[in-house]
Amino acid sequence: MQFQEKVIHWLLEEDNPPARYLTLKNLLKDSKASQEAKSHLMEYEVTGGILQHLEDFLIDDKAYWKYKGKYWQLIFLGQFLADGQDPAVAKIARDIIDNRKKWLWKFGGQCLAANILAALIRLGHANDPAVIEETENLAQQVVSNSGIECEAMGYSLLPQCYMAIPKLLLCFSEIPKEIRSQAVKEAIEVLVKTVLDNEVYMYVPGNRREWQKILEKQPKRAELPDGQTVKAWTFEQKEKFLSAHGLGGREAKKGWLKFGFPLHYNSDILEAMVSLARLEISMNPKLEKPLQVIREKMTKDGKWIMENSLNGKMWADVEEKGKPSKWLTYFALFVLDHFETG
Repeated sequence: MQFQEKVIHWLLEEDNPPARYLTLKNLLKDSKASQEAKSHLMEYEVTGGILQHLEDFLIDDKAYWKYKGKYWQLIFLGQFLADGQDPAVAKIARDIIDNRKKWLWKFGGQCLAANILAALIRLGHANDPAVIEETENLAQQVVSNSGIECEAMGYSLLPQCYMAIPKLLLCFSEIPKEIRSQAVKEAIEVLVKTVLDNEVYMYVPGNRREWQKILEKQPKRAELPDGQTVKAWTFEQKEKFLSAHGLGGREAKKGWLKFGFPLHYNSDILEAMVSLARLEISMNPKLEKPLQVIREKMTKDGKWIMENSLNGKMWADVEEKGKPSKWLTYFALFVLDHFETG
């Protein structure tokens, strides 16, 4: 793929060391220059902004504090390619590994687990026995359930969680192909098939509005017969509804049409396509629609706009909403380079 020279020069500016490094490594395939750029990753202003608040978010009772808690700082630091040997970064990672039972939930939570495990691998803990074990457990759950089971899906017409799929695929993509276990390979196969079957973002049940009307009539516990729970009532109603009406036609997940970085537990088309590209999935006709969405979002000067942002919620802002984003531009070029050239 031919890249616009001006866009590449822009990505290589020194204000975003991770984007500069990734551009050199994955777009320009310049191993020598990328190694030099790698030594500057900790100079990223957002990484420094997060670590300034180390004592604020290491508190255990705020571990899952959205956007500012300990778990999410590890995830962000992994996404920003922080140096895992930095004392502060290493301290966060070790604390989370040693207390992993707190973020490994029995029913659901695979999105959080995948995000944390991916971050730990990026930060240099790929060979830690706990990371290996929990990544394997995550893969085995997917294989045994033929997807992502989550307690939160009880109120959705979808049988399993879909929006976490890119998170798990990104996690598994961190494991080199030659050392992936059989469970990881099978989990990737299951999840990729689901993504392709839904053309990445065409997964919303068409009958969801009618189902929502039923949920609005959900009784309170005191209004139910003895021994029946609200959860059981909901499950029974869902079974009846699906038997009578089915899911309905697949519709687009509108939220996935707005690109952002970093993302929280949700995803978007671009992140999903990055996960497929990182796994070296071959071009498929079912990917043409999401690729077209990505192409159409390119500005006249070859950049992509930050449409969805956590700015104002994190310890430090990432770029500016409504303005060209180096992160999104790199990701989009990475995806297009893979699927249009490979």
